[in-house]
Amino acid sequence: MNYITIVFDIKKSRELVNRNEVQKILIQTLKKCNEDFKEIIESPFLIIIGDEWQGLLKEDSDYNKIIDFFKVSLSPDVEFYTGVGIGDITIHNFELTVNQLDGPSFHLARDAINYAKENNYSLVVLSKEYPNK
Repeated sequence: MNYITIVFDIKKSRELVNRNEVQKILIQTLKKCNEDFKEIIESPFLIIIGDEWQGLLKEDSDYNKIIDFFKVSLSPDVEFYTGVGIGDITIHNFELTVNQLDGPSFHLARDAINYAKENNYSLVVLSKEYPNK
């Protein structure tokens, strides 16, 4: 079964003059996202490191809905990188938080976000069928 892992990271977050306010808005936006899209979210979105957040979607979900939600919900001057990984997972205990899960979908999403940052791309999608960037 293929899951969809999405990792987001705010671009140049240390340069934001209103970084604390952006963090507060992000927390509220995560709560709203997890509620509004609960039918397609397997493991809710949460902040994993500083200004980086991650979530896991069910197979064949439209991840663009989530990406668009964050684009609209966050301040227009907040840009972010997005890495999407599509593949299996090895830990299926969804009582755990998303940062406690593991597997190819997560590894692909991490590779995708790193590639996006290195090349200044807003979005990179990797899947087990097409692992090359």
